[in-house]
This record gives sequence, C-alpha cells and structure tokens, in this order.
Amino acid sequence: MTVYSYKNIFINLLIIIFVLMSNVFAQEDVPNIYAPPQNLVPDVFEIKEEINDPLNLNNSDEVTVSELPNTNVGWIGYLSIEEGGLGLEMWKGTDSTFAKTLIDLLPVNAPSPAMRNLAKRLLLSDAFEPSKKEDKGLQAISPSGKPIISHDQDATFLSLRFSKLASLGAKDELIKLSNLVPSEDLTGNLAKEAIYARLLSGETDQVCNEVIELAKRTNESYWRKALIVCQLILGKRDSALLSLELLLAELDSEDKFSNLIYTLVDETNQIEFDKNSIYFKILIAVMPGQELDKHRLNLQPSGLSVVAQNSILPWKIRMLAAEKAVLAGSLSSIYLGELATQFKFEEEIFSRAASESKSMEGFKARALLLQAAALNTSFIERARFLRLLLDRADNDEIFQAYAAVIMPILITIKPRSDLIWFATFAARASIAGGNYILASEWLLVLGQTLDLDYEASGSLLRLLPLIAIAGQPLPKPFSAEQATDVWSGLLDNFSREDKEKRASRLLVLLSSMGIEPKEGAWKDIISSSNIFEIENIPATALRYQLRDAAKNKRIAEVVAISLVMLGSEGPSKSGLVALNAVVRALRNIGLEADARSIAIEAAISYVN
Repeated sequence: MTVYSYKNIFINLLIIIFVLMSNVFAQEDVPNIYAPPQNLVPDVFEIKEEINDPLNLNNSDEVTVSELPNTNVGWIGYLSIEEGGLGLEMWKGTDSTFAKTLIDLLPVNAPSPAMRNLAKRLLLSDAFEPSKKEDKGLQAISPSGKPIISHDQDATFLSLRFSKLASLGAKDELIKLSNLVPSEDLTGNLAKEAIYARLLSGETDQVCNEVIELAKRTNESYWRKALIVCQLILGKRDSALLSLELLLAELDSEDKFSNLIYTLVDETNQIEFDKNSIYFKILIAVMPGQELDKHRLNLQPSGLSVVAQNSILPWKIRMLAAEKAVLAGSLSSIYLGELATQFKFEEEIFSRAASESKSMEGFKARALLLQAAALNTSFIERARFLRLLLDRADNDEIFQAYAAVIMPILITIKPRSDLIWFATFAARASIAGGNYILASEWLLVLGQTLDLDYEASGSLLRLLPLIAIAGQPLPKPFSAEQATDVWSGLLDNFSREDKEKRASRLLVLLSSMGIEPKEGAWKDIISSSNIFEIENIPATALRYQLRDAAKNKRIAEVVAISLVMLGSEGPSKSGLVALNAVVRALRNIGLEADARSIAIEAAISYVN
C-alpha cells in the first residue's frame, strides 16, 4: 500500500513538472503584448538616419521609413537635391533602354552655360537607377529549349556618364564621381573608360602615372595604346615610337591608331579631324605643331579648355579656344580675362585704343579694349572702351562670354546720368552675367531720363522684354503690357524681316515663361512674307514624348529630351518650336530657374 502511494506521488510530480514546462515553452511562442516593441532595424540604419537628418526636425516618436540611394555601379551620384540634384526618383517611369539612348544623345558642344549646368546635374545626381522594362512576352530560348539569360547592361550607364562629363570639360566632377566607385567595380572596360575620360578632360599627369604602372602589369593592347598616348603627352617621342613598333610587331598589321600616331609625330599636313577617335581628341589638345592649330578650335568644350590652358601653344589659338570654352561654360571667365591681359601691347597704343582696335582681328581687338578699360582711371573712358568691347563681342556672337569677363571691371563704374549712352549696354551685360542688382541700377538711370531723352526711352523699351523674361521688376512707370509690346521697341533701322524674327522670338519666350503678350501683339508681326517659316523642328515623336514626360513628372527624361532638342548650337540658335516646348516643360517639372536661364540665353542677342 505504501509502495502504491509513493508510486502515485511520483507520477503526479512528473505530471506537474510536464505541465509547468509546457507552459514555459508555450509562453516563448506567445508575444508579450505589454512589453515595448522590439527594434527590428539594424543599428547601422539608425546611424544613417541621424546623419541624414542632422537638425533632428522630427521630434515625435513616430517611426518613418525613407528610401535609401541605389548603390548599383550602373548609377552612382553625389549631388543631392539640396545641392541642385534632380532627386532620387528622377528616372522614375523611364525605362533603362530609353534612358541610355537619351544620355547617349546629350549634346556636349552647345555654347550654353545653362545647358551645361543642366547636363552636369543630370549626370551627377544621386538617384535610383532607371528600371529595366519588363518583357511580358515569351522568354528567349536556345534551340535546345533552355532559356537564354541576358547580361545586365546597366553598368554601361557609368562609363557613358564618364564620357559625357569628360566631353563637357567637367574634370573635377568626373574625378569626384569616379572616386565614388568601389575599387573592386572599377575594372575592365569601366576602368578603361574612366582613364580615357580623365585624359580627355585634361588630367594628364596623374593619369599617365597610373597608365605607366598598368602597362607594366598587363599586355592588353588597350593599355599599351594608352601608354603610347601618355608618352607623347609627356614629350617622349622616341619612346612612343618604340612602343608603337613593338605593339605593331605583335598585332602584325597597322590600324587607324598607328596611322594617327605616325601622322602626329611627323607633323604632316595630312592630318584630318577625326571626331570619332578618342586618341585624336586627347592628343590634338596637348601636342605642339602648327599643322594641328587648324583643328584645335573644332574640339569639344573639354578640349577647348585644355587648349586654352596649354602654355606651349600660340596665344592666338589659346584666346580663341578660351572664348569658345567660356561660351560653353567649361572655362572660367576670369581665366579668359587673365589670358587677354597676357598679350603685351606697345604702351603708346592705349592712347588710341579705340581707333587701333578697328583694324585688328576680333580676338586681338577685344584683348586691347579689355586692357584699355581696366587701365583707364576715367569713368567715362572706361565705359567707352567697355561699350566698344561689347559691340565687337556682339558682332562675333560671343556677347554672353564677354558679359561675364567684364563684370569685375563693370562693377567699378557707378551708374550715373552722364553715362546714359552706356546704360543700355551695361544693363544688358549685367542681365547676361546674372548680376540683376547692377542691372536694376543701370535701368534706374535710364528711367530717370525718360522725359528728357528720347534715345534713353527707346533703349529702355527695347530692354523691357529681357527684364520680364529674367523675372525682374520692371522700372517705373512701365507695365507688364508694355514689356510684351516688343514691336514698338525694335529699332527702325532693322528690316521688316529682321523685326518679325526678333519680335516672334521674344513673344514666344515671354509666353513660355508665363507672361502672356498684350492683345494684338501677334497681329503686328503678320505680313504676306511671314506666313511660313523655315527652321529646324525636333521630330514629332520627340516633342510629344517631352510633353508626356512633363505631364507625368518624369524629371530626368524631361531634362534629357530638352537638352537633345536644343541641340549642339544652344538656345541662341534654337528654333521657336523647340524653345517653347523646352521652357514650358522645364517649368512644368519645377525647374523654373533653369527654364529662365535658357530663355535669357535665347533672347540676349536679339535685344540690342
């Protein structure tokens, strides 16, 4: 009996222990609803969020989730939206194939700082990579029936961006972008593209040291050609020829590269401009030789900047290249000003600089007038030389470049009534150079003499459309309606045809900026000879695609198509159909300042 009791007690204890253990295990599977929520986000993301929000503007306990930048090697950028970038989702809605086509078509030669600024921001923005278009059809298969896996081509975005930035002459930006690429990804074709892009943008010393080291470790013909290019850049002509002979001995035949090297080394007159050869574009900018001078000014903005800064080349070539580079936005206007002062004129020529400049070549006359303006201590004489300089620049279609160059001198001249004859030029140059405060001061001088000076009244009337396009307040007593009365402000010595072209352009730009012309403004322009116009009009598909992209806020697509439509001649030569579409599209996606800059460039040479 006693044994039985002990047995029952033991069994009961086992049952109790089993029940207790079951409850413990069950509790591990049931969440504790009273405990605070667990942080399931890794600590590294908490740190990143603190870095991205240094001001800690959100003091609530609410958890927010934000998208992180894409780290795919195909699209790496460093320009945030606060720094002028186009936003992480700038490619949203645009498939990668079309995005690549647009980037490939981006013009790099346009004489337009506004276009260059937009292009750089498009290429440098921190953004998510364009998405691949999903194929809803059948999958490609091999004859055996197995699916064919296509290789991801998105990494080509980066090499293409390297190339475009190099052609634009954006050397510093290119280096900064390439430094963001992880070293393990910067290999193969991407490494080659990066090296040649840096050479093209003028970064020769550091790159050539890298190439020399690479050539020691590899036998690839690509790097051996790069070595030959660097040897020529460094002035080692014999070493370059020896390296070329060794390469040809292995290749067993000559090619375009070897023909180019022999032609450049021999300095023959058989050299022809080769816009498709990266080697030609690199070497033509840095190698000496009179036979090459005739080709240097046909280079892209990057090459023009390199030529302008190449001290072994003739001053004339450097000046002409610098003027074009400043116009394209790839070179500082300060550098052009300093280069212009390097020419040593005879001292006595400055006493008759105005008359002497008339018989000189344009670039030399501009240098003389710039120096004369800077050296003269008389306000009136300084203004006179600047007016002559701007006249020469206007005639040679580089007004925008010299408007920036003269700004340090122009700001030393105090706007006053006895300089009324200079006020129009000063105001126009100030607007072109983006100095609206100075422009308003000169406009005020014009406005104060309206009742006394008929010429001043006409000058100010001609400037009103430009002031309105620039978004600046109109001087009293003028109204917005008068700013759109462009026909009344045109000079009488213009032909009827010239008046019609100028008035049409200004009215289109005003309208595209949201300033509707006064009633009857268009009617004044219509004549029997102005029924049809001949101009380059972008393809219908491109125009409609731009409109659709703007409507659906596909930001990068709008920017890229706009640049393609404006073309390599820039806003000043673009047709009215393209200008109207581009300005309106940019404003539609919120890029008001960029639209205005393009409109000003398109209008500046038509207001004089």
